[in-house]
Parts: sequence; structure tokens; C-alpha cells
Amino acid sequence: MTAQRIQLRQLTLLAILTALSVVLRIAKLVPIPNVQPVSDILMIVTLELGIGFGIALAALTMFLSNIILGFGIWTIPQILAYIGCVLTIAFLAKILPLKKHLTLQIIVAVIIGFEYGFLVSLGMSIYGGVAAFVAYWLSGILFDFYHAAGNFAFYLVLYKPLTMALEKYEKRLL
Repeated sequence: MTAQRIQLRQLTLLAILTALSVVLRIAKLVPIPNVQPVSDILMIVTLELGIGFGIALAALTMFLSNIILGFGIWTIPQILAYIGCVLTIAFLAKILPLKKHLTLQIIVAVIIGFEYGFLVSLGMSIYGGVAAFVAYWLSGILFDFYHAAGNFAFYLVLYKPLTMALEKYEKRLL
């Protein structure tokens, strides 16, 4: 397959995964705040397709979904928080046998639910210093718990079909 065709296929997959993530972030499948499968999709994509794909998907998902949900001072911290989560996943995949063990993946999925909220809160400190960070983080801990619990549940549902689809995609590139 030519390099140009491979790039087109990668761009097409990125567009499809971005559209899926944006829709699933906006359309609340579960009527509980912060419970959505975006973190799980990012984790699976990062493990299967690499850090570059994960970062691109994270940034595009947050930017495009905020076009609909609304931009604000939280937008940049949200984008950076998901990029931070992707970096965490990629780092842990290098030092742990993460791809081989579903249990480890689920643990990391739960952790990034909390990490995302922490990093968004940390990003808010740009606007109000340490006091803003502490206030934002403390007021959001319950929502971080919802996010982590949602990650646990959605990972169990998404792991097999999304991993199989991405592995099939990768084989077709060869």
C-alpha cells in the first residue's frame, strides 16, 4: 500500500473515531454527569495505535465537542488534561504489560478518570491560582468518582469490540 493511501486511511480512521467520541461525549448515554466513554476510547486507541493518534484524538474530541457544548476558560485545561491522560497511558504501557492484561487496563481506566479531573482543576489554577485549583478540585471530586466509575463500566463494554476493530484496521495497513 502506498504511503499516501496509508495516510488517507489513518486520517479517515481519526475522523471516524473523533466523530464517535464527540457524539458519545455530547449524547448522554447515562444521565449521570461525567459518565461517558471518551476516556476509554482514548485509552484503547492509544494502546492500539500509539501516542500520536491518542493525542490527536484527544485534542480533536475536546475542541469539536466544545463547539457544541460551549467554549470557556475550561476548554484549554480539558484538552491538556486528556493529553495528560494519553501521556500517562503511553508511559504506563512502556513500563507495564498493559496491553496484555485487561485487569491492568481497567485499573488504569479508573485512575485516568480521577487524573482527568485533577488535571482540569490544575489547569484552572492559571486563572485563579492555588485557591482556584483547590476549590475546583474539591468541588469536583464526586464528579471525578462518577467519571472513574463510568470508565470502569464502559471499558468492559468497549474493550473487546474496539480492540478487535483497531487490530483488524492495523492488519489491513500491512
